[in-house]
Amino acid sequence: MKKLISLIPILIASFSLAQTYQGKINKVSENGLHQILLTPEVRSASQNNIDFLRIFDSKNNEVPYVFYEGKSSNSSSKNFTIISKSAVPNVATSIIISNENALNIDHLTLKIANTDVEKKYNISGSNDQKEWFGLVINQKVIGLNDAGENFVERDFTFPLNNYKFLKFDFIDKNSLPINILEASLEENHSINQSKTELQNFTQKIETNKKLKQTRITITFPNSQVIDGISFEISSPSYYLRDARILINKTRVYKKSTENYVENISAFQLNSKSKNRFDVQSFFAKEFIIEIDNQDNPALEIKKTNLFQSPVSILTDLKPNENYTLKIDSTWSAPQYDLANSGIDFNQNYPVTTISNLEKLEQAKSKEAEKNFWQTPLFMWICIVLAVAIIGYFAVGLVKDINKES
Repeated sequence: MKKLISLIPILIASFSLAQTYQGKINKVSENGLHQILLTPEVRSASQNNIDFLRIFDSKNNEVPYVFYEGKSSNSSSKNFTIISKSAVPNVATSIIISNENALNIDHLTLKIANTDVEKKYNISGSNDQKEWFGLVINQKVIGLNDAGENFVERDFTFPLNNYKFLKFDFIDKNSLPINILEASLEENHSINQSKTELQNFTQKIETNKKLKQTRITITFPNSQVIDGISFEISSPSYYLRDARILINKTRVYKKSTENYVENISAFQLNSKSKNRFDVQSFFAKEFIIEIDNQDNPALEIKKTNLFQSPVSILTDLKPNENYTLKIDSTWSAPQYDLANSGIDFNQNYPVTTISNLEKLEQAKSKEAEKNFWQTPLFMWICIVLAVAIIGYFAVGLVKDINKES
């Protein structure tokens, strides 16, 4: 019963520490899906948890959203010329493809007219079309019939090479030849999104000659997500220093609270590099960069830059509609079906932003305007007290029964 009663102050504390924010989503010019970039201010206010976000229209209807990482890759296609086709009846059909620029390639895509035939094939390479060198032997291609098109495209892989000519030999011993229409090189290029540089933080640099270390203390007004860091170092001209990112934390151990230091990431500062590092993402208001100097002079650090990987949500917006983004740390994850509705996540969408983000005072919130007995806090206190009272009488009843027996 004591444990149950002790939950009351915890509940009171959790509700009193709840934070709410509100911002305006800038108007869009067209119907459809839009990407809303979550600025560092929004991520800080939401404690880096998008479960706390909600979007409402002007009628206070909830608008579904889904986490969106952005387009991850671009695809490109380069046609390769088929310079010859030849066939020996009942033996093989051969095509020779020109790689005139001697590109390093390890696959080609062939466009093949529909057929129910299965084919074994060999691939070889040459620089003069006289001497051929084996790449692939006795492989099979199947499934050459597409019900929706009169052709299929199949990717053929082989060891990386830069031969100027590639020859495909399709074995015709037990079937008629297949019709090769085109050859191309399909490539996917990953897209690295540029990080957002963080502002509005202070840094304090201290050098401890006894420990032979330099410590840079970074402090933000509110906790921020950090994904990258860089240093502008003016001197000395040559150096190689081990460095690490540390955060002071607390934890409960054996019913007592203890302080400890967590090592987030380690890296080396090098005079021959740009000294920009991607680090394990962390969320902190203050952290320390510790640099080992050994017996060397301390580094003169002109500037420390901090970066955050961009994060967005995707939602369906209408023009001439007013949308509001709200943040409440007491909300749980919403259950939307938008993520499973067939959206193409590897596509670019129009971007809109959030403006006028402000923290709502507790007194201004609707919950605060209600009478205390109408709030969820009052309900939870009643539940805990009811359980405690029932438990008290149940324990007493059990004791009385035991005495009688």
